[in-house]
Amino acid sequence: MDSSHGDTHLCQPRAETNAAPQTSPLALSLALFLFLFSVYLLTYSPRFHSSDGLAMFATTESLVRRGEWDADQIRWMGLQQGILGLDGHLYIRKGVGVSLLALPLVWLGLIIPAWGPATTVLVFNALVTAATGAILVRYLQALDYDDRVALVAALTFGLATLAWPYAKTFFSDPLAALCLLAAALALMRFRHTAGIINAFWAGLALAIAVAARYANAVMIPFYGLLLLYYQTLARRGVGGSSNPNRGSNNRTLRTLATSLGAWVGFGAPLLAMAMSIAYYNLARYGDPFNTGYLAEESFSGIWWQGVAGMLVSPGRGLLLYAPVLLMAFLAAPTFYRRHRAEAALAWAVILVHLLLYGKWFMWHGGFAWGPRFMVPTLPFFVIGLVPAIRWGTESKWWRACFLALAVLSTLIQVLGLSVHFELFQYRLLDTGLPLFAPITFFASRYSPLVGQFQFLRPENLDFAWITGGRMDGLLLAPLVIAVVLSGWGLIKMAGPRSQKTGKPEDWIGRQSGSARFYNLPILHPVILPCLAVLFAAAWLLVRAHTLYPRDLRDAAAVLNARATAADAIITATPEESAAFADLYKGHADVLGLNAGSPFNGDTTAALAEMTSNHPYVWYLPNWLPPEQSNVETWLMRQGFRIEDTSVGSRRLALYHFPPQPLTETPIGVALGSNIILERIDTLPTAYAGDVLPLTLHWMARQPVLADYHVYIHLLDAEGSPVTQSDGHPAVWTRPTSSWSPGEHIQDRHALVLPADLSPGDYALIAGLYLPESGERLLTDSGEAFVALGDLHITTDTP
Repeated sequence: MDSSHGDTHLCQPRAETNAAPQTSPLALSLALFLFLFSVYLLTYSPRFHSSDGLAMFATTESLVRRGEWDADQIRWMGLQQGILGLDGHLYIRKGVGVSLLALPLVWLGLIIPAWGPATTVLVFNALVTAATGAILVRYLQALDYDDRVALVAALTFGLATLAWPYAKTFFSDPLAALCLLAAALALMRFRHTAGIINAFWAGLALAIAVAARYANAVMIPFYGLLLLYYQTLARRGVGGSSNPNRGSNNRTLRTLATSLGAWVGFGAPLLAMAMSIAYYNLARYGDPFNTGYLAEESFSGIWWQGVAGMLVSPGRGLLLYAPVLLMAFLAAPTFYRRHRAEAALAWAVILVHLLLYGKWFMWHGGFAWGPRFMVPTLPFFVIGLVPAIRWGTESKWWRACFLALAVLSTLIQVLGLSVHFELFQYRLLDTGLPLFAPITFFASRYSPLVGQFQFLRPENLDFAWITGGRMDGLLLAPLVIAVVLSGWGLIKMAGPRSQKTGKPEDWIGRQSGSARFYNLPILHPVILPCLAVLFAAAWLLVRAHTLYPRDLRDAAAVLNARATAADAIITATPEESAAFADLYKGHADVLGLNAGSPFNGDTTAALAEMTSNHPYVWYLPNWLPPEQSNVETWLMRQGFRIEDTSVGSRRLALYHFPPQPLTETPIGVALGSNIILERIDTLPTAYAGDVLPLTLHWMARQPVLADYHVYIHLLDAEGSPVTQSDGHPAVWTRPTSSWSPGEHIQDRHALVLPADLSPGDYALIAGLYLPESGERLLTDSGEAFVALGDLHITTDTP
């Protein structure tokens, strides 16, 4: 339907008498979705490509595991992706749209044993981008373009633009593209039906776009104007559903009711989303308008630099990263003459993004391939170049030009998605230039389009089916088969149709024998590819979940088996955050810190808050020894280490933080006349199967020349030990030879009480001995130990 009533020879209705039956719009869109999704699976990477994606995933992970909104598992990021809320937890400043829509994937990754939440969520944008291509077909069909023209346009979007590289990321931009296009399609359907439900779907799509990226709110007025324009057409009887045979009064009332209903349907999701976001901000920060962005994160950039940079610069220019989009400018007049309203919306989306993000202080998008902020405009660029595709069906010269630009654009996308773009970005730092220096975007010698080639080596390829240069044939084979079968299905669905059934002629079979064979349900051009793609996706996630180091997998297995939801886990290796999230299947609180970073008040507060709420805290350290780790030093000084287990080359420690205060008991006994046990702190009553915390307070009168071990025994009525602790003082960090005269040493121990321990009173004793000879230091009274008092054991539930 042509909104301008102009030249419409390219958009006449297709149901002519002699025309072959068209493919079902839904079937063709589904076939395209399967093909694009299979291609994106082939180029899938099991790693996050930005801190943005990791941050949004952290929110989703917290919601699935614990029903909370914080992102404390990436607390090591500091204020890079969020700020601290009123409750002291870290909350991400990114929109929650992606995090909420990714919930089913993270949940599946958590409950399916062979999958992982992180690797599973990374198919999100593959699904989103494939769906965008499918919706693009529906949109162009609604504009009365031929199926094959619509299909070529969608393939151009899916394979020859930045949509492909960003399908393997977890940025929010692909979702924004999907929602903006879906809103346009919903309004197009409203134009044809005047159905309130279509206005509602348009409002909902825009609401999700705003939730994904708050700046998308600026697009709402443009979609509102399009809705108003379509209502005007409906009142005129152009493209609407008005009935001129009704009385004018009834028609006026009905039109008024329909118009008001459409605006209510359009506005209700937007209002609900605005209120939800305001409440979300209020709950986090105490201010409904505080989204968490810092003062320096603003629209304060140099406008011309951002606009030119996103459009034509060697470092981020869209027309260099996807040259096929040049056709949109050539085809713009033609498309505008035939579809004025739709062209106006498409170019409004493009220009608003260009002007808005051209002013953003990081218009280049940080670590990215091409102009990331222009990704939501890609479907609209492709919509605008559709007349050029049609020209190619009528002119060999135009066809050659389009194919050349499309192939070049596709190769550029392959270059970008084959190697992680961070490699070249970090290489730029070797030049001595600051990170994201303007010259790196405008000087061709710093362009990733050139520099990316130096990293095209097997060991750098960013695909799940090749790791360290070694190919996984068992994974690659089903992925390739899925692409081949989905491509076959797409060709069949887009091929010539039977006049009688509307099914693909080749699929029906020209002889009775082949007809019986091809009519098997599993060989349907959609069903068979669907099964192949589902299997490839499931197998891909299985294999991706096994790509982590063995010792990290083993440590996570221990936590999966032993850590409870009441426990907490502290990780200290930022680069392993995603890997740990993928391997850990439990529901405990996770606090992610950097063991080597200096402590600040926020870190101390986070540790204090976690340990006050969780009696048992697991610590998965990095390679630093305990005495050099700020995190573990704090844990050892504030808690009681129950165990320290080696898992391959890794360590896994468990600390206890008693919820009740310990009772101080004076001792004042000397061992060997030089070392004094001043007092102890412990509990007078403990539970069988629990942990008994015990702090010994030592002081040396003179320098201690030998290194003594401390032993603590809990003795039953017969004097037999039922549990014990043994080792250097202060969790092996303060050997006695390091004690200075007069220095007070806190020596913390945790005694694990057997679960079958009988209730009653038990005796606690402690002493010092030389590990080489077993010789014990004696008290002034000649005893080989110090009696610490009695401990009452009960079997009552703590």
